[in-house]
Amino acid sequence: MMDLIAARLVPLLLQATPPDSGQLSGEQKFDIAREAMKQPGFALNSILALLTPFAFFATILIIAWLFVLYRRSQAQARAQFQKQVLDKFASGREFAEFLGSAASQRFLDELGSRGPKEQILSSMRTGVVLAVLGLGLLALSLARRGFLIPGVLALALGAGFLIATAISYRLSKQWEQNQEPRQGATAS
Repeated sequence: MMDLIAARLVPLLLQATPPDSGQLSGEQKFDIAREAMKQPGFALNSILALLTPFAFFATILIIAWLFVLYRRSQAQARAQFQKQVLDKFASGREFAEFLGSAASQRFLDELGSRGPKEQILSSMRTGVVLAVLGLGLLALSLARRGFLIPGVLALALGAGFLIATAISYRLSKQWEQNQEPRQGATAS
């Protein structure tokens, strides 16, 4: 197939160009375009070439939309569960006794938002994935053009997430150390 295309296009490309310009004339460009349009499957390839970027961005939007729907369903399930737990108490006194117990505090901590450890691990996972993706794109840019800029961007985002993770980890350790003496002082 490629040989057939090359056999038709090479004679057009090898036509003599005017000695003063060094480029193809308008008529030569038109002849090349006309011959390319005569090739079978030209219209389909042209349509696919036009739709590919739109499909890429549509895929990104669908993934983001599904992620938002997933988060929303998690929040609704959490709210429904909390409502069911609150409905189990017949009076405010029972609820106050429940809140006073140590098990309830642990239960409420687990029920709430993610703790700092989970957030730090999530940020680290995102940073590692983006950094590896960036390195892969940079390696791919050595073989093909067009992957350098996305590779640098992904690597920079990954490094940013990893730096933010390191800062968050160090700050959480410092905050834990600062809270320990206060808790010891209130206990005595």
